[in-house]
Amino acid sequence: MWLFFGITGLLTAALSGHPSPAPPDQLNTSSAESELWEPGERLPVRLTNGSSSCSGTVEVRLEASWEPACGALWDSRAAEAVCRALGCGGAEAASQLAPPTPELPPPPAAGNTSVAANATLAGAPALLCSGAEWRLCEVVEHACRSDGRRARVTCAENRALRLVDGGGACAGRVEMLEHGEWGSVCDDTWDLEDAHVVCRQLGCGWAVQALPGLHFTPGRGPIHRDQVNCSGAEAYLWDCPGLPGQHYCGHKEDAGAVCSEHQSWRLTGGADRCEGQVEVHFRGVWNTVCDSEWYPSEAKVLCQSLGCGTAVERPKGLPHSLSGRMYYSCNGEELTLSNCSWRFNNSNLCSQSLAARVLCSASRSLHNLSTPEVPASVQTVTIESSVTVKIENKESRELMLLIPSIVLGILLLGSLIFIAFILLRIKGKYALPVMVNHQHLPTTIPAGSNSYQPVPITIPKEGPGPAP
Repeated sequence: MWLFFGITGLLTAALSGHPSPAPPDQLNTSSAESELWEPGERLPVRLTNGSSSCSGTVEVRLEASWEPACGALWDSRAAEAVCRALGCGGAEAASQLAPPTPELPPPPAAGNTSVAANATLAGAPALLCSGAEWRLCEVVEHACRSDGRRARVTCAENRALRLVDGGGACAGRVEMLEHGEWGSVCDDTWDLEDAHVVCRQLGCGWAVQALPGLHFTPGRGPIHRDQVNCSGAEAYLWDCPGLPGQHYCGHKEDAGAVCSEHQSWRLTGGADRCEGQVEVHFRGVWNTVCDSEWYPSEAKVLCQSLGCGTAVERPKGLPHSLSGRMYYSCNGEELTLSNCSWRFNNSNLCSQSLAARVLCSASRSLHNLSTPEVPASVQTVTIESSVTVKIENKESRELMLLIPSIVLGILLLGSLIFIAFILLRIKGKYALPVMVNHQHLPTTIPAGSNSYQPVPITIPKEGPGPAP
């Protein structure tokens, strides 16, 4: 009876397609040829941690989990087969990735310090291929006998994305890599949904701004996309609907984006933009910087990145007054503070700290002539001659009222004088002529001229003659 049940079980397993258990000393293999993959069905292989779905670390699926493939048994045939199976053309480069190094786990606060897990590849699966086609490949479990290296490949049809000329990796002009050449994207129909896909793909959070052309330096080379219309849920920008952009677009219409993880800085509360409290714009709001690690190296990087020379002084700051707190740790050679190690809203690193301040060498306050001590009741006024004059508050207000009054008085006096002068001119021009009695004036007739003026003649009336 037991023999009957044993034979029945073996026949059932064979007919159902499930492999019989392998002996303990024999490796369990799963051939890609033995499984039929329908069109559109997900392959048991993928590329991760690359610039696109066509480059990165090779991972194979074992039951419900993904495992990195062993690099020690990785070769060019496997790389070619994987690239073709993923629709990425042929393999451009097959390599091995160095094993991760053990590090301490990061604190929960956000930052740019990425720490790899202390994983080992001992017993990892391997992808073995007898040719450059996927059907000739098989996944061999527990093939790696040591810690080994991870398999990695870059396919010929690899595509990538970047933001350039924006002051950091998370802001700038949108550029795509296609067919081995970087090109821009046209800003027709460009909006926040499209920019969201860009920011998420680059690991830069969400989109803060979707900018049209000329906000950043115009690009060069081809224009790969026009009229991009993303829904916002796409994993890659090239998965969004769109048109080729070479025919109707110029580089003055290059699309841009600013992501939430982009950092920009300013100095406030000082004499100019090169002096004051350090503030960083991050995740859509302005935040202060903790002075718990605000040393000459951090101040130097900031002053140079702002175009303000070098750091001269780091005055004591005020209590934090903005929503967030940023922590930086630099060696002094970085281009910007975002290239330093940073953490955002870390209560341990920023405990009992104040808002950092800095005075850079390009600040005009260093070029003014000032006395070392200024009383609290005295206001410092900088005039055009770059001489610092101390004026008490009351006298300053009186002087500020007196000077405009004098100027207005002078203008009023000048206006009255000008009006009087104009009136005198008008009076002289339109004055009535003086009547002259010609009977009492001697008449002088020039020689050789005739005078036809009527002369009144009075003839005395004759009276009656004397009586005879």
